[in-house]
Amino acid sequence: MTMTERDLDDLFASARAEHVAVSDALLARIVADADAVVAARAVSARVTPEFWATLRACVGGWPGLGGMVAATLAGVWIGFAPPDAVAPLAASVWGETTTISLFSSDDVLGIEG
Repeated sequence: MTMTERDLDDLFASARAEHVAVSDALLARIVADADAVVAARAVSARVTPEFWATLRACVGGWPGLGGMVAATLAGVWIGFAPPDAVAPLAASVWGETTTISLFSSDDVLGIEG
């Protein structure tokens, strides 16, 4: 037997018509459980020395962190002073070249083009 849309509408209408009172004991248990979850998350959210040791181990120790710092600095450097080959590549991908200057005097947003 398959349920039709009308059967579901009738089922939902009957469920909406019923009013079930929630006991005070149930509400107290729900609030106590929520308080326990909030307290547990507050404890686990603290950044401890063990967190940093685990993070360092996940990226490969100090050599991994050194590589991440070097890659970050290279990305910032390339972003601020891109090589000459980046503009033609961007033009081939997006169809036009837009120059963005950090210290433009004629435009508030620093976008020329």
